[in-house]
Amino acid sequence: MLRMVKRRQAIGILGMVFAVAGGIAWFFRQTFVAVMLWGVAGLILLKLNKRRKNV
Repeated sequence: MLRMVKRRQAIGILGMVFAVAGGIAWFFRQTFVAVMLWGVAGLILLKLNKRRKNV
């Protein structure tokens, strides 16, 4: 159980990193890269929500 919590936390932190990186790319007018990074962050969010409902 503890391992699963740490894995979810690590995946959540990775999602936040992708979201922040997307914001930085958006700031530097790299629109395509920003949208890709935000897309990955969104997929991670959906994955975490799906896993949360199943537990």
